[in-house]
Amino acid sequence: MNEWMLLLVLIAAIAIGWGLGRFSLKKRHRSSTVNSDSSALNKDYFAGLTFLLNDEQDKAVETFMRLLEINPETVDTHIAMGNLFRSKGETEKAIRLHQNLFARPTLSRALTHKIQLELARDFFAAGLFDRAERLLIELNQIAQDDLRLQSQRLLIRIYEQEKEWHKAIEVSAHKLLKEIPEQKAALAHYYCELAEQQLTQNDFSQAKKTLKQALYNDSKCMRANWICAELELKNHAYKKAIHLLQRIPEQDPRFYSVVLPKIAEHLSTKELHNYLDLILRTAPSHTAISLKASLIEQERGADEAFEFIAQQTAELKAVPIKLAANMLQLVTAPSSEVQNKLQRVVQQLITSSNKAHYYLRCQKCGYKSQQVVLWQCPKCRHWGTLRPDDLLTTVSTPIKNIL
Repeated sequence: MNEWMLLLVLIAAIAIGWGLGRFSLKKRHRSSTVNSDSSALNKDYFAGLTFLLNDEQDKAVETFMRLLEINPETVDTHIAMGNLFRSKGETEKAIRLHQNLFARPTLSRALTHKIQLELARDFFAAGLFDRAERLLIELNQIAQDDLRLQSQRLLIRIYEQEKEWHKAIEVSAHKLLKEIPEQKAALAHYYCELAEQQLTQNDFSQAKKTLKQALYNDSKCMRANWICAELELKNHAYKKAIHLLQRIPEQDPRFYSVVLPKIAEHLSTKELHNYLDLILRTAPSHTAISLKASLIEQERGADEAFEFIAQQTAELKAVPIKLAANMLQLVTAPSSEVQNKLQRVVQQLITSSNKAHYYLRCQKCGYKSQQVVLWQCPKCRHWGTLRPDDLLTTVSTPIKNIL
């Protein structure tokens, strides 16, 4: 049984016990019928404690809930119990409890709105998005600012789940949300999602307009530049596309690992050598070393490629874990000397670290992913917080465009 869950139930139990004690003291002069009712209440109370001590938490909670009269003073306890059910995945119980509260006509509007929000959360947790949406839209029109903001955030989560990007954009335009920096960043991604849908429909003209909206809301949106570059590549405007791609790591050098393979396709061998040399001096990464080693192997052979990798690992005082696979692919018919080098490096890789390499890491919650590109964190749901986990040293100065 979770400690916080036990504490919550104990607090409720103690509160009920204290109330029953006061009830007995104040009502001793009443009739035997009332005393009989009090005795029944005490009996239920001790039954609840017995369930609790026997670790039968569901029975204990249900017993204490029966004893708690619904009034403005106990509503928060009822809501907390409902939230407890929801957190345990028992959404049906949470819905029944919150619906029971929501149907009480004697509660104030403020309390009713609070319960309505919790009921919407129950429906959301149960996957009943349409029912949650109806409650939240109504709440967004009548509630105070605090609850309205919470309802708008939950509405946006529903629209994200259902990929209703137009609706997500509409909600994001509300004055309570539009000045929040992280929501402005999310809004740019909603436009990017729309643009990608338009591109699949070959509506290039509308996609360009949508991407302008993304950059208007967040001028640093790397994803918008990425999609714009893809558009230019489709139009065979390679120089413009490379310029857009190179703008991305200028904002965050960790994105070199994402853009480098695409840029490499459209540079001459000499241009690519020069570009990689610049990157290796200021933002060395697994990807940059691998590309450079591949170029050297194609031009001067596997021995030279291994010498380059050995030099890089010595200068960085680190063993690039991801390069093990690249090394194995690099050498097709190694000489005995190269093979010996390969064995030594792979052995060093094995002994130096047992951690898997992750391509992306969320800057908000630390979530790690082995996908190369991911724009929304699956764990904390923030947009644009996943960064490539590919650099081998701290970056000092961003690299300017070479074309």
